[in-house]
Amino acid sequence: MFDELPRDEALEIVDRAIAELLAAAGVTEPPVDAIRLAQGHLGMVICLDRQQPQRGRAQRAGGKPHIFLRPEPTEERHQWTVAHEIGEHLKSDLLGRLGVPPEATHPWAGESLANLFAHRLLVPTTWLANAARACGFDLIQLKRGFRTASHEVIAWRLLDLPEPCAITIIDNDRITRRRSNAWRLGRQLLPAERDCQQRVRLTGAAETVRRDGWTVQGWPIHQATWQREILRSVRDEE
Repeated sequence: MFDELPRDEALEIVDRAIAELLAAAGVTEPPVDAIRLAQGHLGMVICLDRQQPQRGRAQRAGGKPHIFLRPEPTEERHQWTVAHEIGEHLKSDLLGRLGVPPEATHPWAGESLANLFAHRLLVPTTWLANAARACGFDLIQLKRGFRTASHEVIAWRLLDLPEPCAITIIDNDRITRRRSNAWRLGRQLLPAERDCQQRVRLTGAAETVRRDGWTVQGWPIHQATWQREILRSVRDEE
Protein backbone atom coordinates (compact mmCIF):
# COMPACT_ATOMS: atom_id res chain seq x y z
CA MET A 1 0.00 0.00 0.00
CA PHE A 2 1.00 3.66 0.09
CA ASP A 3 2.63 3.26 3.48
CA GLU A 4 5.11 0.78 1.97
CA LEU A 5 6.40 3.40 -0.48
CA PRO A 6 8.97 6.05 0.45
CA ARG A 7 6.98 9.27 0.66
CA ASP A 8 9.30 11.31 -1.57
CA GLU A 9 9.29 8.62 -4.25
CA ALA A 10 5.50 8.35 -4.25
CA LEU A 11 5.03 12.12 -4.44
CA GLU A 12 7.51 12.32 -7.30
CA ILE A 13 5.49 9.72 -9.21
CA VAL A 14 2.26 11.68 -8.69
CA ASP A 15 3.97 14.93 -9.72
CA ARG A 16 5.35 13.27 -12.85
CA ALA A 17 1.88 12.02 -13.81
CA ILE A 18 0.49 15.53 -13.36
CA ALA A 19 3.31 17.06 -15.41
CA GLU A 20 2.61 14.60 -18.24
CA LEU A 21 -1.12 15.36 -18.09
CA LEU A 22 -0.56 19.12 -18.25
CA ALA A 23 1.98 18.80 -21.06
CA ALA A 24 -0.41 16.66 -23.10
CA ALA A 25 -3.14 19.27 -22.57
CA GLY A 26 -0.80 22.10 -23.59
CA VAL A 27 -0.82 23.76 -20.16
CA THR A 28 2.63 25.27 -19.70
CA GLU A 29 2.15 27.73 -16.83
CA PRO A 30 -0.29 28.51 -14.02
CA PRO A 31 -3.13 28.84 -13.42
CA VAL A 32 -4.38 25.30 -13.98
CA ASP A 33 -8.06 25.40 -14.99
CA ALA A 34 -9.25 21.97 -13.83
CA ILE A 35 -12.69 22.48 -15.39
CA ARG A 36 -11.24 23.26 -18.82
CA LEU A 37 -8.79 20.37 -18.44
CA ALA A 38 -11.61 17.95 -17.64
CA GLN A 39 -13.84 19.11 -20.48
CA GLY A 40 -11.34 19.93 -23.20
CA HIS A 41 -8.65 17.32 -22.71
CA LEU A 42 -10.26 14.42 -20.83
CA GLY A 43 -13.67 14.59 -22.54
CA MET A 44 -15.58 14.83 -19.25
CA VAL A 45 -18.93 16.59 -18.96
CA ILE A 46 -19.41 19.09 -16.11
CA CYS A 47 -22.96 19.60 -14.80
CA LEU A 48 -24.47 21.55 -11.91
CA ASP A 49 -26.75 19.56 -9.60
CA ARG A 50 -28.42 21.65 -6.92
CA GLN A 51 -29.95 18.58 -5.24
CA GLN A 52 -26.83 16.62 -4.30
CA PRO A 53 -25.51 16.88 -0.74
CA GLN A 54 -21.80 16.45 -1.52
CA ARG A 55 -19.59 18.88 -3.43
CA GLY A 56 -19.20 16.61 -6.41
CA ARG A 57 -19.73 13.13 -7.76
CA ALA A 58 -18.70 11.35 -10.91
CA GLN A 59 -20.52 8.77 -12.99
CA ARG A 60 -20.69 7.61 -16.59
CA ALA A 61 -23.67 8.65 -18.70
CA GLY A 62 -24.09 8.25 -22.43
CA GLY A 63 -20.66 6.69 -22.70
CA LYS A 64 -18.90 9.72 -21.21
CA PRO A 65 -17.68 10.43 -17.68
CA HIS A 66 -19.75 13.17 -16.02
CA ILE A 67 -18.91 15.31 -13.00
CA PHE A 68 -21.93 16.67 -11.14
CA LEU A 69 -21.17 19.75 -9.05
CA ARG A 70 -23.11 21.28 -6.20
CA PRO A 71 -23.23 25.09 -6.65
CA GLU A 72 -20.59 26.68 -4.44
CA PRO A 73 -19.98 30.31 -3.40
CA THR A 74 -16.46 30.45 -4.87
CA GLU A 75 -14.89 29.35 -8.14
CA GLU A 76 -11.95 27.87 -6.21
CA ARG A 77 -14.24 25.29 -4.60
CA HIS A 78 -15.52 24.19 -8.01
CA GLN A 79 -11.96 23.98 -9.30
CA TRP A 80 -10.86 21.86 -6.35
CA THR A 81 -13.87 19.54 -6.67
CA VAL A 82 -13.24 18.97 -10.37
CA ALA A 83 -9.51 18.43 -9.71
CA HIS A 84 -10.47 15.83 -7.10
CA GLU A 85 -12.80 14.05 -9.53
CA ILE A 86 -10.07 14.05 -12.19
CA GLY A 87 -7.93 12.29 -9.59
CA GLU A 88 -10.65 9.71 -9.07
CA HIS A 89 -10.99 9.30 -12.85
CA LEU A 90 -7.24 8.66 -13.20
CA LYS A 91 -6.93 6.65 -9.99
CA SER A 92 -6.30 3.26 -11.61
CA ASP A 93 -3.46 4.69 -13.71
CA LEU A 94 -1.96 6.43 -10.66
CA LEU A 95 -2.16 3.26 -8.59
CA GLY A 96 -0.44 1.36 -11.38
CA ARG A 97 2.38 3.89 -11.46
CA LEU A 98 2.69 3.59 -7.70
CA GLY A 99 2.73 -0.19 -7.84
CA VAL A 100 -0.37 -0.37 -5.65
CA PRO A 101 -3.17 -2.94 -6.21
CA PRO A 102 -6.30 -1.41 -7.85
CA GLU A 103 -8.47 -2.47 -4.91
CA ALA A 104 -6.47 -0.30 -2.52
CA THR A 105 -8.75 2.26 -0.89
CA HIS A 106 -7.25 3.36 2.41
CA PRO A 107 -5.62 6.82 2.66
CA TRP A 108 -1.92 7.37 2.54
CA ALA A 109 -0.43 9.61 5.24
CA GLY A 110 -3.97 10.51 6.28
CA GLU A 111 -4.97 11.73 2.81
CA SER A 112 -6.79 10.07 -0.07
CA LEU A 113 -5.00 9.77 -3.40
CA ALA A 114 -7.63 11.97 -5.09
CA ASN A 115 -7.15 14.72 -2.49
CA LEU A 116 -3.39 14.54 -2.89
CA PHE A 117 -3.77 14.70 -6.67
CA ALA A 118 -6.15 17.69 -6.53
CA HIS A 119 -3.80 19.81 -4.44
CA ARG A 120 -0.81 19.03 -6.63
CA LEU A 121 -2.74 19.50 -9.88
CA LEU A 122 -3.96 22.99 -8.99
CA VAL A 123 -0.53 23.94 -7.59
CA PRO A 124 2.10 21.88 -9.44
CA THR A 125 5.28 21.45 -7.42
CA THR A 126 7.85 22.70 -9.95
CA TRP A 127 5.90 25.84 -10.78
CA LEU A 128 5.22 26.52 -7.11
CA ALA A 129 8.86 26.11 -6.10
CA ASN A 130 10.08 28.62 -8.67
CA ALA A 131 7.28 31.12 -8.07
CA ALA A 132 7.51 30.94 -4.27
CA ARG A 133 11.24 31.58 -4.18
CA ALA A 134 10.93 34.43 -6.70
CA CYS A 135 8.38 36.32 -4.56
CA GLY A 136 9.77 35.51 -1.12
CA PHE A 137 6.93 33.06 -0.37
CA ASP A 138 4.36 35.88 -0.52
CA LEU A 139 0.96 34.19 -0.48
CA ILE A 140 -0.86 37.12 -2.08
CA GLN A 141 1.50 37.18 -5.03
CA LEU A 142 1.30 33.41 -5.37
CA LYS A 143 -2.50 33.60 -5.45
CA ARG A 144 -2.32 35.94 -8.45
CA GLY A 145 -0.53 33.22 -10.39
CA PHE A 146 -2.28 30.13 -9.02
CA ARG A 147 -5.66 31.84 -9.00
CA THR A 148 -7.76 28.68 -9.45
CA ALA A 149 -6.51 27.40 -6.07
CA SER A 150 -7.62 28.82 -2.74
CA HIS A 151 -5.22 30.67 -0.46
CA GLU A 152 -5.36 27.72 1.93
CA VAL A 153 -4.46 25.16 -0.74
CA ILE A 154 -1.49 27.27 -1.87
CA ALA A 155 -0.30 27.87 1.69
CA TRP A 156 -0.58 24.19 2.59
CA ARG A 157 1.42 23.27 -0.51
CA LEU A 158 4.33 25.38 0.78
CA LEU A 159 4.91 22.59 3.29
CA ASP A 160 5.82 20.29 0.38
CA LEU A 161 8.79 22.46 -0.61
CA PRO A 162 12.29 21.79 0.78
CA GLU A 163 12.34 25.07 2.71
CA PRO A 164 11.46 24.43 6.40
CA CYS A 165 8.41 26.30 7.62
CA ALA A 166 5.20 26.06 9.59
CA ILE A 167 1.76 26.97 8.24
CA THR A 168 -1.11 28.01 10.50
CA ILE A 169 -4.71 28.69 9.46
CA ILE A 170 -6.68 30.86 11.89
CA ASP A 171 -10.44 31.30 11.44
CA ASN A 172 -12.25 33.92 13.52
CA ASP A 173 -9.33 33.97 15.96
CA ARG A 174 -9.28 30.17 16.36
CA ILE A 175 -6.55 27.88 15.04
CA THR A 176 -8.15 25.40 12.63
CA ARG A 177 -5.05 23.89 10.97
CA ARG A 178 -1.41 23.99 11.99
CA ARG A 179 1.53 21.94 10.73
CA SER A 180 5.27 22.14 10.20
CA ASN A 181 7.53 20.29 7.80
CA ALA A 182 10.53 20.72 10.10
CA TRP A 183 9.81 21.41 13.77
CA ARG A 184 7.52 20.12 16.48
CA LEU A 185 5.01 22.86 17.28
CA GLY A 186 2.71 23.33 20.21
CA ARG A 187 -1.01 23.86 19.87
CA GLN A 188 -0.69 27.53 20.81
CA LEU A 189 0.84 30.28 18.71
CA LEU A 190 4.37 31.41 19.47
CA PRO A 191 4.67 35.05 20.64
CA ALA A 192 5.94 36.11 17.20
CA GLU A 193 3.03 34.31 15.53
CA ARG A 194 0.45 35.84 17.86
CA ASP A 195 1.95 39.28 17.29
CA CYS A 196 1.82 38.85 13.51
CA GLN A 197 -1.71 37.47 13.52
CA GLN A 198 -3.00 40.36 15.63
CA ARG A 199 -1.35 42.91 13.37
CA VAL A 200 -2.86 41.29 10.27
CA ARG A 201 -6.29 41.14 11.89
CA LEU A 202 -6.09 44.81 12.92
CA THR A 203 -4.70 46.28 9.70
CA GLY A 204 -6.28 43.93 7.18
CA ALA A 205 -2.92 43.88 5.38
CA ALA A 206 0.01 41.51 5.01
CA GLU A 207 2.54 41.78 7.83
CA THR A 208 5.96 40.35 8.69
CA VAL A 209 7.18 40.01 12.28
CA ARG A 210 10.69 39.09 13.38
CA ARG A 211 10.94 38.17 17.05
CA ASP A 212 12.61 35.66 19.35
CA GLY A 213 14.48 33.93 16.54
CA TRP A 214 11.42 33.57 14.27
CA THR A 215 10.25 35.32 11.12
CA VAL A 216 6.49 35.15 10.60
CA GLN A 217 4.64 36.22 7.47
CA GLY A 218 0.91 36.78 7.81
CA TRP A 219 -1.87 37.42 5.30
CA PRO A 220 -5.53 38.42 5.72
CA ILE A 221 -8.27 36.45 3.97
CA HIS A 222 -11.12 38.56 5.33
CA GLN A 223 -14.80 38.58 4.43
CA ALA A 224 -17.75 40.45 5.90
CA THR A 225 -18.77 37.73 8.38
CA TRP A 226 -15.66 35.56 8.49
CA GLN A 227 -12.01 36.39 9.03
CA ARG A 228 -9.11 34.12 8.25
CA GLU A 229 -5.42 34.78 8.77
CA ILE A 230 -2.73 32.53 7.32
CA LEU A 231 0.76 32.46 8.84
CA ARG A 232 4.04 31.12 7.51
CA SER A 233 6.64 30.79 10.27
CA VAL A 234 10.36 30.21 9.79
CA ARG A 235 13.03 29.73 12.45
CA ASP A 236 15.87 32.17 11.80
CA GLU A 237 19.37 30.80 11.28
CA GLU A 238 21.66 31.42 14.20
